[in-house]
Amino acid sequence: MPSIDDLSARYGDCYRKVERVEIDPERFEKGVARGDDGGWGVGALVVHDGRGLFVREGETWLLPGGRLEAAETPEAGARREIHEETGLDIDIVGLGAIAEQTFVRRDSNASYEFRFVTFVARPTEPRSVLRSGPTDPAIDAVEWFSSVPEHTFDRDLVRRLFGTYV
Repeated sequence: MPSIDDLSARYGDCYRKVERVEIDPERFEKGVARGDDGGWGVGALVVHDGRGLFVREGETWLLPGGRLEAAETPEAGARREIHEETGLDIDIVGLGAIAEQTFVRRDSNASYEFRFVTFVARPTEPRSVLRSGPTDPAIDAVEWFSSVPEHTFDRDLVRRLFGTYV
């Protein structure tokens, strides 16, 4: 996995968000069990015709993405995740944001770090946007929006990206 500085150098400046988040012990243990300690996630704001692509899990809208797999580049991971969740193939056109989060267990100060890279992308074949739909059973819906929907995870960050790229 390249460093955050390597990604920034390759794509140029992007929005960087660094935060420390206190979480309850149960949620902390779930993260550790998933192997989030030092983990990376990747995804993309996929843009087409003045709209962005979102997936919904339960009541929450998200940009499509997920965990980076071993020996996978961030770009390859983002392409794989978008295809798995939406059925679309994408071209990455830039780097939108890097979020660095330190999760701290509320009762002990134990912590783990997680980084999420959000690329900016477009569908490889514009006609394919009509065929997009959930292909992952964890995804309840895939939709294109001209503005950021309510109940979007990390809505401030996504609104910032939308304002820049959509």
